[in-house]
Amino acid sequence: MIKDMNMQPNSKSYALQTDRYEFTMLDALVQAGRAEKRSVFEVFSRDLPNGRPFGVFAGINRILPKIDHFSFDDEILRFLKEEKIVSKDTLDYLSSFRFNGDVTSYQEGEIYFPNSPVVTVEATLGEALLLETLILSTINFDSAIASAAVRIVLAAKGKFVMEAGSRRVDPEAAVNAARAAYIGGAHVTSNLEAGRKWGIPTAGTASHAFTLSFPSELEAFENQSKYLSENSIFLVDTYDIETGIRNAVKASNSKLKGIRIDSGDLVAASKTARKLLDELGAPQAQIMVSGDLDEFKILDLSQAPIDAFESGHKLVTGSGAASAGFVYKLVATESHPKTEKMVPVEKKSEGKRSLGGKKIAKRKLRFDGIAIEESIFLDQSVVQNTLGNAYRDLQSQIMRSGEYDDLLTVDDARNHLIKTISEIPDEIRLRVNDEPAVPTTVYPMSPHND
Repeated sequence: MIKDMNMQPNSKSYALQTDRYEFTMLDALVQAGRAEKRSVFEVFSRDLPNGRPFGVFAGINRILPKIDHFSFDDEILRFLKEEKIVSKDTLDYLSSFRFNGDVTSYQEGEIYFPNSPVVTVEATLGEALLLETLILSTINFDSAIASAAVRIVLAAKGKFVMEAGSRRVDPEAAVNAARAAYIGGAHVTSNLEAGRKWGIPTAGTASHAFTLSFPSELEAFENQSKYLSENSIFLVDTYDIETGIRNAVKASNSKLKGIRIDSGDLVAASKTARKLLDELGAPQAQIMVSGDLDEFKILDLSQAPIDAFESGHKLVTGSGAASAGFVYKLVATESHPKTEKMVPVEKKSEGKRSLGGKKIAKRKLRFDGIAIEESIFLDQSVVQNTLGNAYRDLQSQIMRSGEYDDLLTVDDARNHLIKTISEIPDEIRLRVNDEPAVPTTVYPMSPHND
């Protein structure tokens, strides 16, 4: 039977935003009597995309409210039953499902390096397993965009950066991309829903369609000045850039806030524009450029007389890395309920090996605040007894027994990145095709604590 694809589900749960095999694995665990065993899962990346020196962690604060709504109503249970995805025993298990575990995480806006546990989930095996896809899909996307944004902002060297990629991705993804880009340092977004939902500053100019809808460019600019303010930004490359600048200055009585150039040789065009604007009595007018700008194009433009960059397609698709590459791996399980001892487990596949055991992540800093090591400890006693002030904590518990406190804001995350980016030397921040900025070192268990 072919189902009507226009029918939208009524459930507000996030429980089916996952892969089928999460449920088939759960079904086997329930029937084997192992779904209630305690477990520890960790999220980490094996490497950094494109040989970048660091990544930016984002997305965890979007996940926590979704965990609250990770439940199974009659509609979802009916679907799982009709599709024969799980057995009756598992349907009974899911009917009262609620995540009651603990989550420890990096703060949003934290920089990260390979093999460091950015998220740790401690819960029953069944609970933790079901969250895998939700967690990975969210932080892989958000961290990819935040990492791209910070590179674009660094390349702009203090100049204004606007995120404007909403038309290049799915509408919901566009809102989340705007949020991640703001955490990464973008000054504003064009996306109004991101402004409403997250309190991110919004901005916009005008399109070629607006200009083309009038008999002449001058008439279009006169109407823009009349109804959208003389102090606005005029798109001047619909026909001829120099003529467009003259029309914008004339229509705005030289009061224009700026111009935008979206095509051609942006270096040459910006130099011509700056000279002409000054000659026409509009020295205050700023120059914004756009057109598939990534960090490399912006770096090439950074010395030109350009005041602002609009990045769309490249930014919201990760600037060459659409996913951060995080994985979610089981690292410890309960040996026996009566002993309460957790046994490390690890994957040994070639090229995809994981390290067993719950880990504690800290960053070792030089006397001047520069990071020199991502330090991963398997022994709590070593952390408590031997570490000095050279180490900075990276993890904090953000969910206890399925409950979380008030979430930090996007401005908190943005400010945290501004602070932590100082741990990476200026000269290597935009590096590619090389090693991470610092090594990740794992400190094993003390032989006395085996």
